[in-house]
Amino acid sequence: MPINFFKAFQAAAPYCWAETKFWCVDKHDRPWEIFVPCIRGFNDRRRQLIKAVLLLLDESMSGWRPKTSKLGGLPNFTFEPRKPVPLGTMFRNSVECLTGCIMYQDVVQNPEVQGAKKYFGETSLLPGNSTILPSTAEVLRQVEGAGIPEGGWVGGDAWFGSVATTVEVMKRLGVHSMWIIKNNKASYPMAALHAVLKARFGDRPAGHWVTFSTEISGVKLFALAYAWSQKRVSYFLSTCGKTTPCVTKYVSNFEDEYGNVVYKEINRPDVAHFLFFYLPLIDEHNKQRQNLLNLERC
Repeated sequence: MPINFFKAFQAAAPYCWAETKFWCVDKHDRPWEIFVPCIRGFNDRRRQLIKAVLLLLDESMSGWRPKTSKLGGLPNFTFEPRKPVPLGTMFRNSVECLTGCIMYQDVVQNPEVQGAKKYFGETSLLPGNSTILPSTAEVLRQVEGAGIPEGGWVGGDAWFGSVATTVEVMKRLGVHSMWIIKNNKASYPMAALHAVLKARFGDRPAGHWVTFSTEISGVKLFALAYAWSQKRVSYFLSTCGKTTPCVTKYVSNFEDEYGNVVYKEINRPDVAHFLFFYLPLIDEHNKQRQNLLNLERC
C-alpha cells in the first residue's frame, strides 16, 4: 500500500462511527462523541454474546504523549502515576470473571461530561440522602451495562469500593458486591476494626482477621480486616461470602537474615481469596496490550 493511501486511511478511520456533523470540526474542538459510538457498539455486542454473572472492575490506560500540542488531538487526557502508562486515555472497564473477556468499557472524559453521565449526582438511598459520587455512579453503570442479573456479583479495588457503592448496587440492581476499602472510608469502621485486631492478636496478627456486621438501608453487609503480614492490614466490605479459613493459603515471600528468599504460608478468609483470585484479570489485558503486543509503541 502506498504511504499516502495509509495516511488517508489514518485520517478517516476515527470517523467510521461518527455522525456527519463531526466530519469538519476543527481538530481543537473534536469531542469524544466521534469515538463513543464505537465503544457503545463494543459494549452492546459483548452483552449479546456473553451472559455475565460475576464481574470485576478496574481501569486501563491507553498511552498518549502529545508532541506538537497540549492534548495531541484528544479531547482530554488523564494522568495516573500508578499505571504502567501514566498519561493518556483512561478506560474504566469490567471483565467477566469466568471467561476473562472484557464486558463493558467507559472512557473517562472531561469532568463536565463525566458529571452528566447516568447516576452521578442523584440522591442516594443511604440514611441522610447524600448524593451519589463518581465511583458509585461508575459501578452502577458498569453493572447495568454488563447486564448482571439480580443475585450476581461485582467486585473491585479501592477506587470503586465504599459503603455507598455496596448499598446502592444492592438496593438498585439487586447485585452482591465485595470491595477493598482504602480511601473511601465514610461510614466504614476502619479504626475500630484495626483496634480489635490489635487487641486480639497483639504484635503477631499475620493470618488473622476480624469482622463487623450491620444493616444499612435494608442491606446486610460485613466489614473485614485481614492481616496478611505482621505490619500490613487489608480492609474489605461485602454483602456475601464466607469468612472461614480458605483451603488455599496466602504465600508470603521475604528475605531471611542471610539474604535468602524464603516463603511462609498464611491463613486468609474465603472471601478475600475469592476477590484476589479475580483481581488481576484486567491487569492481564493491560499487560498483553502494553508489553507483549506493545500497541502504544507499534
